[in-house]
Amino acid sequence: MKRTILAIAAVLTVSLLMCPFSQAQDKSKWPKSVTVGAAPVGGTYFIWAGGFTKLLNDKMGIPGNVESTGGPVHNVQLIEDNKLDFGMVTNGPAGEGWNGEGWAKGKKYQNQRAIFPMYTTFFQMYSVKKSGIKSIMDLAGKSVGVGPIGGTPATYWPLIFEMAGVKPSRIVNASSADLNSQLKDGMLDANGQSVGLPWVTITEVETTDAVNVYGVPNDVADKFVAKYPYFAKDVMPKGTYKSNPDQDLPTLTLWNFMVVHKDTPDDFVYETLKATFANIDILIAAHPSAKEAKPEAVIYSPVPLHPGAVKFYQEKGIKLPERLLPK
Repeated sequence: MKRTILAIAAVLTVSLLMCPFSQAQDKSKWPKSVTVGAAPVGGTYFIWAGGFTKLLNDKMGIPGNVESTGGPVHNVQLIEDNKLDFGMVTNGPAGEGWNGEGWAKGKKYQNQRAIFPMYTTFFQMYSVKKSGIKSIMDLAGKSVGVGPIGGTPATYWPLIFEMAGVKPSRIVNASSADLNSQLKDGMLDANGQSVGLPWVTITEVETTDAVNVYGVPNDVADKFVAKYPYFAKDVMPKGTYKSNPDQDLPTLTLWNFMVVHKDTPDDFVYETLKATFANIDILIAAHPSAKEAKPEAVIYSPVPLHPGAVKFYQEKGIKLPERLLPK
């Protein structure tokens, strides 16, 4: 009997040693608390990050705080220097940073590793209805807010205007909340962003003011996607806002991803993904766009995946493109 017990104990010990995420899971290397790089207060990123930090705290016992940053470009820069534990990015800034193109021309930001898809960003803009502005084509000679410097909208709205042949008289950079106040005070003709649906600023404004919401016309979007392949076309479905009760609004879109630094512990990333997808309801409660956060969408990442993420998705049976596998 003694020999039998000893034999069973030996088998169990060997099994535990061979399990990659049991004994190998040295939590002493995990962060004791985390910082999530979002964007200025008032945007979808800040709301989303709040839901994510709640998930990490409630389900993994890791407290976190939301960092108000300039947005995706800034987050790529902060992740590069390992100054954030998690960074929220859109495909354009992340992909251009990786390749040293566009805003990052002359320097490659290749410490970033994607871990999961978040939601689709929609380029959207609004003006007060009495202004008569119904399209970006009406913004020639007008003053337009495009979010803070370092954010996706501030980076790409000016390029969209250029593609459309539209020259605003003034482009203003500030948070969504600040720009909304300026628009209400008559200092701006339009306020634009690139966020998930619905953009909370518009839904709040519509409770007191009549506005026109618009995106990017199809012909302009076609030319833009041809030049900037990180982008895609889609529509804001009818009924998203009071101003489009019966018609879809065409515009440009980008995927959003959560990224980490390449040196983040593999098992920490793996367990974070398990907790995230097992408790997606927490993210949806924070913002409905989290319904789009599905494992299958990871193939749209513009940068390679973290090894801990590769293990998670391969266990899910998802065939990952070669370009997403870390070298």
